[in-house]
Amino acid sequence: MTKKRIAVEVLLWGVTIFLALVCLRSGVTKLPADSFWVRDFRRWGYPGWFRVAVGAAELAACALLLYPRAASVGAGLFAAVMLGAIFTHATHDEFTRLPFNFLLLALSLVVLLARARKLPLRRAHAVVTEGAGEVERV
Repeated sequence: MTKKRIAVEVLLWGVTIFLALVCLRSGVTKLPADSFWVRDFRRWGYPGWFRVAVGAAELAACALLLYPRAASVGAGLFAAVMLGAIFTHATHDEFTRLPFNFLLLALSLVVLLARARKLPLRRAHAVVTEGAGEVERV
């Protein structure tokens, strides 16, 4: 592994751990019935179960982010949560909250794209070229 590749991997892990910690904090604080999130979700017009669902999604994203083969799924899940947060804050004139949400969305997309190649979406299979006897992995 080259020094550049090591530096990129360390940076990617730094971003991933930062996102996982944000997910952990956000998810844990949304679950208690006496958290400030109860008031906010009510003010935004969302039902109580939705706060718990968002918190559970954030905790799931936290766990998925820490496993490289599933990190892109976790990042995608958290990106979806951030899109919802951006919509909510934008439609309720809470513009001061948007910059951090956009930052988290951008970082989630970076992890999603960087780790997407590790997803086991399809198995490689061999293709034999006629006459040449060569095997090409697809």
